[in-house]
Amino acid sequence: MREFGMPYSQWRTKLRLRASRVLLEGRPVAEVARRVGYATPSAFITAFAREYGCTPGRYALHEADSA
Repeated sequence: MREFGMPYSQWRTKLRLRASRVLLEGRPVAEVARRVGYATPSAFITAFAREYGCTPGRYALHEADSA
């Protein structure tokens, strides 16, 4: 998938994490991790924090506060 300017695995990770941001509104982190295809919540949390600079739980709290 070089037409996206990145390897397929990186593109897929970014897509999953983007989708997770919507799902985090009102759902537990473990459920979101499963829905977007992570084997474990900890793998999801690590990937999310690497991409966005905060944990999914903190992100969800921030989004809830700003709504």
